[in-house]
Amino acid sequence: MRFPSLPVMCLLLQVFPCAALAVVPESEAAQLGQTLTPLGAERAGNADGSIPEWTGGLTAPLAGYVKGQHYADPFAADKELFSITGKNYTQYQDKLTPGYIALFKQFPDTYKMRVFPTRRSAAFPKFIYDETVKNATRVALTNQGNGFSNTVAGHPFPIPKTGREVMWNHMVRYNTKGYRGFFSHAATTHTGDHVVERSYFELALRYNHPDTTLASFENKYLYAFYKIISPPSKAGDAYLLHLPLDRNKDNTGLWVYNPGQRKIRRIGEVGYDNPAFDGLMTHDQVDMFNGPMDRYDFKLIGKKEFYVPYNSYELNSNRHKYAAILTKGHINQDLPRYELHRMWVIEANVRPGIKHIYSKRVFYLDEDSWQILFEDIYDERGQFWRCGEAHSIVLYDIPSLINRPQVHYDLQARRYVALYLTQEEKRPLEYDYFQPSSYFTPAQLQRFATSSH
Repeated sequence: MRFPSLPVMCLLLQVFPCAALAVVPESEAAQLGQTLTPLGAERAGNADGSIPEWTGGLTAPLAGYVKGQHYADPFAADKELFSITGKNYTQYQDKLTPGYIALFKQFPDTYKMRVFPTRRSAAFPKFIYDETVKNATRVALTNQGNGFSNTVAGHPFPIPKTGREVMWNHMVRYNTKGYRGFFSHAATTHTGDHVVERSYFELALRYNHPDTTLASFENKYLYAFYKIISPPSKAGDAYLLHLPLDRNKDNTGLWVYNPGQRKIRRIGEVGYDNPAFDGLMTHDQVDMFNGPMDRYDFKLIGKKEFYVPYNSYELNSNRHKYAAILTKGHINQDLPRYELHRMWVIEANVRPGIKHIYSKRVFYLDEDSWQILFEDIYDERGQFWRCGEAHSIVLYDIPSLINRPQVHYDLQARRYVALYLTQEEKRPLEYDYFQPSSYFTPAQLQRFATSSH
């Protein structure tokens, strides 16, 4: 999904603490749009041709597509190249993350990856490309890496030099102006049983909005309303979120409405390793990683080829019911599509003297979109514990690459949770939705919570 000049120097210093020097020299930035794509990926394919050249991505709707409908698969005619299974995964393990290897070992008879030709479909609007190219020579980290300077649109670090810069590219990637609609989550048991939790969401991004300026931004990243629709035991609980870009500079605003008490109260920030979704993941795992970054040191390992979920239109199709997707141990692996892509690898280790239940995390980011597509997670003893994957599709009418659904596995508990399921909804999420900040107020929260949607 996409996540959203100041003439007076004193205002600039108030909006973003100053970082005077450009991140990369003009001569290096000149590669963008040439040997590098506008977002900083290698334009050329790999040596054996299994990863093709990037030629602009998927930018046109399919014939017959109607906006507001589910996205049909533009690559439905592609033939599966091969399947990786519990019997042959060792032949491919140099292109498999430790998490995938662990899944093959834990479910040798049922887990598989269907591998298809690589389609470099990721595409974004021209203004995102233009702003990203400009960012190469104007943006720098601020506040010990917990923020950045001098932009309110585009990926801030298209030619990254540090792990934090890469992670920022993921956290503020383009997710349209915002979105609203219904989606569901489901936490499974070790037997495969699950309860589907359906919710309604309205979210507006101020970063990456074409009308946002440095002067108007004021460190306000996004606003959101969220309401649980079912099951009945949770229905009616509603939340309001005000999320700053630099969360170490300004506090997150979080309000909750309880239908039994009919009261609104502000609560402290819920983040970091607070448990979520039946304790199968942490709050900072939502969207694969959403920050803050102050508990980890982020090391840039480099770039490597991996098999990752990509162009998962079949998995997102409304032909499939949740019961057919949410199978025992793992999702139904007949549905996802995997491709070979070049991935940025970031290793995050907990800083000395800091606590987090995950001592180490390794993130794998798609070079064409800066989206985290996979994550390996280690517990406080350094033992492998959990992993997560994001199944991406391109919204070719916008265009933007979004992740849906996300699946987070707890291999010690032999359970998983699937987020952002929309297959049973009559209409998919509405993207490019936007409301001004004046709409997202505590006074509006009760009205939102008690309205029909």
